[in-house]
Amino acid sequence: MALARQQSCFAVIAAALWMIPSASAFSISRIGKQAHNSCAHPLKATIERDGLFWPSSPPNDERIDRSANSEEDHDDLFDEEEYQTLDAVVKIYATHSDPDFLIPWQKRHQTTSTSSGFVIDVPGLGLRVMTNAHSVEYGSVVQVQRRGDDEKHAAIVEAVGNECDLALLRVDSLFSPQNDDQFQPFAMPIGSLPMLQDDVEVIGYPAGGDSLCVTKGVVSRIEMQEYAQAGARLLAMQIDAAINPGNSGGPVVNDELEVVGVAFQGIDEESIENVGYVVPASVVRHFLEDVRRNNGIYTGFCQLGIEVSFLENKAYRKFLKMDNLDGENKRISGVCVRRVQPSAGAYGILKSMDVVMAVDGIPVGNDGKIPFRRGERVDLGCYISSLFPGDVATATIFRDGKEMEVSIPVSPIKDLVPSHYNNKPPPYLICSGFVFTALSVPYLDAKGAWDDFYTENVSYLLGLVHTPLKQKGDEVVVLAQVLAHEANLGYEHWIDLHLLKFNGVEVKSLGHLNDLISENMRKEEQFMTFEFAPEEGGRLIVMERALSEQATEDVCKEHSIGSHYVLRTDTV
Repeated sequence: MALARQQSCFAVIAAALWMIPSASAFSISRIGKQAHNSCAHPLKATIERDGLFWPSSPPNDERIDRSANSEEDHDDLFDEEEYQTLDAVVKIYATHSDPDFLIPWQKRHQTTSTSSGFVIDVPGLGLRVMTNAHSVEYGSVVQVQRRGDDEKHAAIVEAVGNECDLALLRVDSLFSPQNDDQFQPFAMPIGSLPMLQDDVEVIGYPAGGDSLCVTKGVVSRIEMQEYAQAGARLLAMQIDAAINPGNSGGPVVNDELEVVGVAFQGIDEESIENVGYVVPASVVRHFLEDVRRNNGIYTGFCQLGIEVSFLENKAYRKFLKMDNLDGENKRISGVCVRRVQPSAGAYGILKSMDVVMAVDGIPVGNDGKIPFRRGERVDLGCYISSLFPGDVATATIFRDGKEMEVSIPVSPIKDLVPSHYNNKPPPYLICSGFVFTALSVPYLDAKGAWDDFYTENVSYLLGLVHTPLKQKGDEVVVLAQVLAHEANLGYEHWIDLHLLKFNGVEVKSLGHLNDLISENMRKEEQFMTFEFAPEEGGRLIVMERALSEQATEDVCKEHSIGSHYVLRTDTV
């Protein structure tokens, strides 16, 4: 019986060896001894792993000696560099607590998301994780997990640039100075802007799996694009590698393993495939330099603040006397200024009907584009966005038949209708049950203003989106809804109305309205009047002042509203 068991054991071993592709795959020097002692699991203690069925690479704490200089060690060193690059890409877990822009004192149900990020060294700040702004927007809890690690590290959102859709995270437990040097994360270098058809790789954690994913592609196009996060137009890079949910914030690297961009958006159309958009290295560098210059605070990208007409029409150019300059046969090209925003540095310097011919010596075409690289042209705004607040651009203009130069200070320009609130709650003010808020892109988006026709009131508000800001702090104050109370009977169905005046005084912002109401209370005036757009024939609300305070208190108590107003703090 014992002999039969022993023969059976050797039979199993022989069968197993027959299945092995190569004799060198296993060490069998101890098989006889193991078989003689026990045959319950004859192969378990006799096989030395070589990578055929299980990785044979050393554990993470066994590092390759980078001091090796021999040619045979070259491949190992290159592999280690690749490993360091992959290890620098992290997975980001975020729990979002977005506000309800239609009920601004409340938050929506929490949602969770995963995205990608990578470690960089920010001058003046140290090691940080870069990712997309939308990946951590309104993030109540943000965590970072390294590749091959089971621990998640708490992260703090340190700087956010919604216009360029970039953010920096500080991870104290991951970048602690007390950590052993060999466990310090590798900071990925930022490269230069690639050329068309250059090979690139997108590294990240897209949907469809938990582990790191690498996809390859080429640079297909580089031009100005609208960034979905805030609607700003900046330089963007198009690649033919798919960018899926979860890839957001991941690095796009070149053959030298340098970061040439950050994945941030794709095209959500069934007919378009393999199109992804990347924040290019030049925009990434600008964001980092802006943060460095302002002690960790992002200020934005500069603009001229002008609205122009292209001069591709011959009659238009002839009308502006552009065909002949001072009797010389000199071709003039440029764009015609139609309006200058009051808050822009160019206000009072450029005039309507000026032709901007060049900026800092860069000629402007009749189509509004300027030379970029060989065979490439981009919008004039691309160059202006590369400048920083405080810089002065020299513009060559054509005015009243004469060429001249003017100096224009450039700076970021705030919008009358903001595209975001920098992760802060939306403002609101409640008076007698009337809920007022500041018009914003998220408010209109919550109304579905860009989907289909909603109401005439919403369509009117949508038309105000591109209205220029006259003075810092100005807002479009909107009656968002009415919380029913016996004091406001007859007005309970009024909604989405643009407030123009309170007691005959033009309302400039929500804070201004709060001041006007407080002044009305102090003076104990009998009535409170709210006039809405249009200026002639608009709706009018009349309330008794004596009933207002109690009505406000009642509706706040009924709807569990802690404060009857929350105002913006980022308008200066």
